[in-house]
Amino acid sequence: MNTKTPVVRMKACARITAAVALAAAILFSKPAGAEKMPPLPEGAFTYAVIPDTQGYDGVGRHTKRGRAPGTGPVRNGAFTAIVDWIVANAAKENVKFVSHTGDIVDMNNDFQWAFASNIMARLDGVVPYGVAPGNHDMKASGDTSLFRKYFPASRFAGRPWYAGCFPGFKGPGFESSGDNANSCALFEGGGDKFVVLHLECNAPDPVLEWAGKMLEKHSDRHAIIATHQDLGMIDGKNSRKFSNDCQAMKAAGKNPEEYVPDMSLLGRMEWFKCHRGNGGNCGRAIWEKLTSRYANVFLAVSGDQGMVGVVRLDEKGVNGNTVHSVMHDCGGPLLRIYRFVPSERVVRCYTIDCGKGGELVHRAKYWKDDALFNFSMSYPGAAAGKPPAGKAAAETAKKPVCDPVIGQRELSWKGVPNVRDLGGLPGIGGKTVRRGLVFRSAGLNDNARYREKGTKKKLPKDQWVGPGKSRLDEETRKYLVETLGIKTDLDLRSEPEVFRMEGSPLGETVRWIRFSSANYGGMGKDQGREAFKKCFRVFLDRANYPIVFHCIAGADRTGSLACILNGLLGVEEDLLYRDWVYTWKRRNAMPSEKHWPSLMRVFAKYEGATLNDRIEAYVLSCGFSKEDIEKFRGIMLEQ
Repeated sequence: MNTKTPVVRMKACARITAAVALAAAILFSKPAGAEKMPPLPEGAFTYAVIPDTQGYDGVGRHTKRGRAPGTGPVRNGAFTAIVDWIVANAAKENVKFVSHTGDIVDMNNDFQWAFASNIMARLDGVVPYGVAPGNHDMKASGDTSLFRKYFPASRFAGRPWYAGCFPGFKGPGFESSGDNANSCALFEGGGDKFVVLHLECNAPDPVLEWAGKMLEKHSDRHAIIATHQDLGMIDGKNSRKFSNDCQAMKAAGKNPEEYVPDMSLLGRMEWFKCHRGNGGNCGRAIWEKLTSRYANVFLAVSGDQGMVGVVRLDEKGVNGNTVHSVMHDCGGPLLRIYRFVPSERVVRCYTIDCGKGGELVHRAKYWKDDALFNFSMSYPGAAAGKPPAGKAAAETAKKPVCDPVIGQRELSWKGVPNVRDLGGLPGIGGKTVRRGLVFRSAGLNDNARYREKGTKKKLPKDQWVGPGKSRLDEETRKYLVETLGIKTDLDLRSEPEVFRMEGSPLGETVRWIRFSSANYGGMGKDQGREAFKKCFRVFLDRANYPIVFHCIAGADRTGSLACILNGLLGVEEDLLYRDWVYTWKRRNAMPSEKHWPSLMRVFAKYEGATLNDRIEAYVLSCGFSKEDIEKFRGIMLEQ
């Protein structure tokens, strides 16, 4: 298997810092008091994820750290509450599938396995489900004998959603990884198809190779990878640091509520617990060998890190797709709900307490930011399998793919190509970017003739001919001015391109403002920063709205400015990238592979958990204030 590392990564991806815990691209505002999830929108459906359920009592409980042996029947109140909530709400929440990310038991003995088997059986006939064995569900060698005794493939065989399991391979003294220890399941919702892979803790290479084949086989489906170890402490020696730090604060008489975790320690795990001697893979290796390699993967869920609690990381795979990786293990009867809303092309994630009837959770352990528990992600795009190698891959890449989420904002202005409303996408706090206030387009008139025909060679200035011919007929011009009410034409072209222009092609009632803008990497240079500063001041004045901004093609300079504006408004990275790609689709071309990374490198110089944070830091570095940014958001976000 090709283990080449991803070619597109977030800043310092090998050692993710703040991005891992605060990467919620579209944040929910925290309501006061206890409340539950809002009603399920029409057409929406749910994918539920159960984290570690190790809280057993009774006979067979663990006796580590001097704990007395348990007595009486096996019991696990948190596990019971979670499954009972799912059963009671499966129809109401339109639950399509449930994943358990492992550590279903604590002591890997028959007492606990029998209990776990009976509890999960409550889901039989109610909702499909799968389990990814954790390190407590197996031996360090990789032996999953007891898991396979209670959750064998025969338990699921014949069910229409069960798509098989890894056949196993010969491990040290046992048959390893087979008989449902690694499984594949299918489900559908909202007209979309999904495939879920449940992989054992630290799955070895043969398992990852099988998983890759399953992703290729189901390349027409959006893919979810559920495994036990993925995100957490990068270095295992720090596994108990947060917990120990809090204990030390208590011992010193300090308030542990004031503890601030060091997020630079968090990221994809580079250590493992299982398959010692069997080639087990850590979270980083699984990402590089599997998760990042396939274009249909959009979500990776995991648990294991109870000493950490919550981590989230958005990262691009080698095919340019964004993979949302989410780890949750805060203990107790907490359940993760992924609510897919096809009509809004958004996935809303909630954390609920099943012991309290499904109340929303806003904080846990040392994490106090609601955005770690309740956030939104982009709806998965069109699933496409791993491109074939060589010539076939190049031919495949030349075919632009329609994007209905971005395309629904496209407008038809006769004579002017590449027109879109900047609004219509989800932004900060679940608010939508307002439509009808800002439009992006190609030039409203042709460039002046300042180059030799068919070349990039400039003519002597005395031979320049301008201004360029208007692309607007009178009917379209009146529609833009009288119906859309456009007041400002922000022209990003250079002086030669607008030679002899004295006003907007839209007429005397529209203010024409021209600043020669940069694009991509040039946005980080002095000229680009100065041009952005001038442009952004236009968007801070309510009197200028509605605004149309453009260069000549509406792609490079326009696309770079559009990315910054929507990025400030909280539109997450995946949608910003898709918006940029869509521009090139409208030109019947594919974008250069170097341009988007060039723009991303501008923002990578700034600190921030997400691309949105880094774009905001860039704008602040240009001399604007937080108040300026909030003023822009107040204008552009629906209240």
